[in-house]
Amino acid sequence: MSFKISGKHVLIDGVFRPATLCIEDGYITQIQDDLEVGPGVVEAGERYVIPGLIELHTDNHEKYFEPRPGVEWPHMDALLAHDAHMATAGITTVYDAIALGYTIGDNKALRDRIAAESVQMILDVRHEGVFRVDHHLHLRCECSCEGTADVFAQWAGVDGIDLVSLMDHAPGQRQFASLDRYREYYQGKFGWSDAVFESKMNEHVAAAEAHSQPNRQAIASLCQTHGISLASHDDATLSHVEESCELGCSVAEFPTTLEAGEASHERGLHVLMGAPNVIRGGSHSGNVAAKDFASRGWLDILSSDYYPTALLPAAVKLTDPEMGMSLAEAVQTVTTNPADAANMTDRGRLDVGLRADVVLFTLDQHTPRVSETYVSGRRVF
Repeated sequence: MSFKISGKHVLIDGVFRPATLCIEDGYITQIQDDLEVGPGVVEAGERYVIPGLIELHTDNHEKYFEPRPGVEWPHMDALLAHDAHMATAGITTVYDAIALGYTIGDNKALRDRIAAESVQMILDVRHEGVFRVDHHLHLRCECSCEGTADVFAQWAGVDGIDLVSLMDHAPGQRQFASLDRYREYYQGKFGWSDAVFESKMNEHVAAAEAHSQPNRQAIASLCQTHGISLASHDDATLSHVEESCELGCSVAEFPTTLEAGEASHERGLHVLMGAPNVIRGGSHSGNVAAKDFASRGWLDILSSDYYPTALLPAAVKLTDPEMGMSLAEAVQTVTTNPADAANMTDRGRLDVGLRADVVLFTLDQHTPRVSETYVSGRRVF
């Protein structure tokens, strides 16, 4: 199938300009400077034309798998609903983030089973034309849990397992440096009494002390062996960042302090922060605000995390005076930069020979609205 997309604001080589994209069999075959109209041409007019958004970390699917506590939804139906959500948000490549070894809470067996089944289902159907967008897997490895490296080992090297993050949610460090925040989050989530919470917290600390470092090293080694992109989650100190670099991480995922953000930037890691953080003006966990990274030039990538439709609005918000990005630079945080971080050379830009992953959006009163989404030249929204 061949067609063209023509518009006044097409993002080419970091600049919005008039252009016509010629698309054939899912790829961009030519870029013309003149605007075309007529049959076979999608006339974007004043709408912005950008590469499809690339989402490196979202657990959005979890709310579809378990829409209420203890309510498990049929997995294929859940994945299709999640997939449609991606398309409407302009996300054409999604890394579905699935946690391995996450033990906090009383439903460990259910979480472990859902994680294993959802990984296998995505791998089984990702190339069968079932989904609207291109799905990859981001395995989030909870290093503070016994046996996480062994669980991950069965997936290492499998096609579609393309990103891994090293996590440690034990209290007193990283995301939960504040014990009050740890208590607020987990007691609020699970409704534990103070006695139950204290017991769970002590168990978590002991497990982290015993297992976090061996898991971290073993998983990083497997990623290096199989060429899997590696991220370090919630680095908070200079020593955390230095260790991440030693382990071969290329992405600093949600650094929690200015110290960690600056160190990650200086060492060439791709600094990833949450789109909801940008929209809300700060972290829901009480950690550093993404705007403080953006204003210093340290922010490379945005992730929608738990709210997919935040991705494009957050990118646009980066153009606010306090953060100071141009619209073209801001769009790169959700297209070009995540593609580079994940070593995806066939997307993230509008260029000849690349996939025709294209999004058209309007910008009304500083609020973007996705109007059309194309994945490999096929309109999916």
